[in-house]
Formats: sequence, C-alpha cells, structure tokens
Amino acid sequence: MAIRIREIDNINIMDIDGKIDINSSDIIEMVGWLISSGKINIIVNLENADMVDYNGLSILTIAYKNVLNHKGKFKFVNVPVSVIELFRAVKLETVFEVYADEEAAVNSFSEEGVDKLHLRRRFQRLEIHISVKYRIVGGQGKPKLFDGSVLNLSAAGLYIYTPYIFPINSILDLEFGIPGQTTMLEAAGKVSWLADKEIQPHAYPGMGISFIHLTPEKEKAIAEFIDKNITHRADSL
Repeated sequence: MAIRIREIDNINIMDIDGKIDINSSDIIEMVGWLISSGKINIIVNLENADMVDYNGLSILTIAYKNVLNHKGKFKFVNVPVSVIELFRAVKLETVFEVYADEEAAVNSFSEEGVDKLHLRRRFQRLEIHISVKYRIVGGQGKPKLFDGSVLNLSAAGLYIYTPYIFPINSILDLEFGIPGQTTMLEAAGKVSWLADKEIQPHAYPGMGISFIHLTPEKEKAIAEFIDKNITHRADSL
C-alpha cells in the first residue's frame, strides 16, 4: 500500500494505492501526523485501492474517529462499489461521507451539503426481489439475453443473483421494472465485483453492477422509489 498527500484549498487529499488491510496502519499514522500539523480536513481517495477488507475498514474507522475528535472532517471519494457494499454491511454508509468525484468532495467543505444529500440518496440501498434481463455489450454476433434476480438496488447500481456472470469491468445492457411503474427501465452498467462463495454464500453466484451514464431522470426515479419504500418499511416497524 502507498499513500500520497496532496493539498487543495487547505484540504488534504490522501491518495491510497493498493490493499487496505491489517497491514495498513500507516493510514492511522499519516492521519495523526496531519492532525498534529493542524490539518484536520481530509479526503481519502480510493480510486486506486485494490481492496478493502474488514481489518482495513477498522483502520479507516479509527482514522475517521480521530479526525472527528479533533473537530475535523474526513470524507471519501472515488469509492468502488465493492467498498460501498462493505460500508453498508457494517452500517457505515450513512456515517461516512462519500462523493463521486474530487471536485464535489472539495466543494462540500464550503457548501450547504446539497451534494452530500444527493450522494447519500444515490447510495441508499433497498433490499428487493425483482427480475432483470441483461446482455453483454460488444460480444460477437447477437448477444444472448440472460435472466437474473435483483437482490438489492440503489441509484448507483444493483446486485444480480445469477449463475450467468461476466468478468469485472464487463459492460452490460440491463432491463428491469421498478414496482409501481408501467414501463421497463433500460440502463447500462459495469460489473464492479463478483460474489465470493465463502463470504457471501447467501448471494452466490452473482455480480454487483454500477450504473454508467444513467440519466438524471432514471436516477431520480430509482432514488424516489427507494426513499418511499425505505420510509414505508421504517414506519411499519
């Protein structure tokens, strides 16, 4: 793992390359050094992070708490879908501030938080069971159409439970229906992660898909559907 520090508008950006795991305590030490230097506004860029496991997540959480204890802010940018899923698994997706790009993350330190709300709505995820049809883009001849089941959905992507999986970074055409709407939603997505049989036996085999080039109208429709159903479920408890 390697860490590089950059500074933009008095905000320190930590570019982390490689695996974030039990051997990544340098992150805690680097954050401690920044705090001791009076630099308490930090963005962690995970664009080139190969993997984050539960031990690595514990290290990020310790660093996060250290910054907050010193009245600073600790945010994330360019977070892979697999890591978003890890945040969600341990109930941190509504605690950590996650931004889609560096500009939005930097601007969030001086804005009222509209971008923050938007990103949280994008990554808010609903457990659901709906059918999806998909085919790979760029295959030779007429691509075969596959059927799968969506197990969870957000405005950033979805998880397909299916034996018919494709390699990481494969581009797929997707078609699925949002309950309550009469038309099918068509979207393109990229395979961002594949289920692990030992870690996720309940969802294996399957693949996590991140939407690409999703129109604002489709993103809004998905986010509003999730908002409504999450609120409804919470009210019924």
